[in-house]
Amino acid sequence: MKIKVLGAAIAAALALVQVAQAATVETVARGLNNPRGVAIGPDGAVYVANAGKGGKLCQGKGENRFCIGMTSSIVKVANGKKTTFIKGLLSTSGAGGVFATGVHGVSVAPDGKVFGVETSGTPKDIRGAPAWARKQAGRLFDLTRGRTPVANISLIEWNRNLDKVKGDRNSNPYGVLALADRQIVTDAGANAVLQVVGSKVSLLAVLPKNGHGQAVPTSIAQGPDGNFYVGELAEGAGKGKAHVWKIPAAGGTPEVYATGFTNITGVAFGPDGSLFVTQFATNLRKNNLKGSVVRIAPDGSRTKLGGNKLVAPTGAAVDSTGAVYVSNFSVLPAKTPKRSPFKGAGGTLVKITP
Repeated sequence: MKIKVLGAAIAAALALVQVAQAATVETVARGLNNPRGVAIGPDGAVYVANAGKGGKLCQGKGENRFCIGMTSSIVKVANGKKTTFIKGLLSTSGAGGVFATGVHGVSVAPDGKVFGVETSGTPKDIRGAPAWARKQAGRLFDLTRGRTPVANISLIEWNRNLDKVKGDRNSNPYGVLALADRQIVTDAGANAVLQVVGSKVSLLAVLPKNGHGQAVPTSIAQGPDGNFYVGELAEGAGKGKAHVWKIPAAGGTPEVYATGFTNITGVAFGPDGSLFVTQFATNLRKNNLKGSVVRIAPDGSRTKLGGNKLVAPTGAAVDSTGAVYVSNFSVLPAKTPKRSPFKGAGGTLVKITP
């Protein structure tokens, strides 16, 4: 999609935000660079994956121009204060730092260790990148005390073409779930859910096509039953056709758990067993970036949260009180020019109290 068109879409969504009544949505952190996945640690601190704003090494012209650098990071929000937990991670973005890719997912293990996953691409894409970028692309990192590589997530897709899409050995690690003994990663490019034990990467499941389009798994949560629940972007499927998939904890055939969503970018369970599903856009095909969070209660009833205050939201994490944290304006850097199509908007973290 073209930046000018999406800029107009964000501007239209901003007009709705300005007239919305603020009752349950609170901005708790501003100045985030393309914020994506969200996680909550054992101490209640909130961690946000920032895909960054690219860098100074640029290629291409006009709307095809992109820039690469080490501006991706993890931001920590605790006791009302925002701090940079780790920085110096790979980032690629469009002109002006918009629509970046970088560290998309973050998760905190029960022992407090923080993990993040980096963007990747096809073997050809990565071979053409600088050496310093190749060292980070597609990696799962332990970020607790530095940038410690755990595993190269992309290799299994490059070697095996997991989803069997002809000519498309594309890897894009996006979501991560850190457990006590392993990490689970959704690869949006491979349409696969992967398990990492030590440094060994293995396949848990491949998501089938959704209609004529690919599933594109973006997010993952462990349910009260111990199984994994995966949200898919499914942009090609159309409005209201994205699924949440249920995958056995030991791996196996995915089954549809819930449907009727549009462009899922976050899933999380609350303390009462409710499932929260983040919808990136109402209608991405028509460049409508007004998003929402849907709560599915244990009895199956659904409630849409966020009013008109969510624009291109991504990620989801629920605290012990049932409040939901979501990245907002997730395709924008910390600040954009007021005279740009984005009207000065920038990435934020919001708290939704149902």
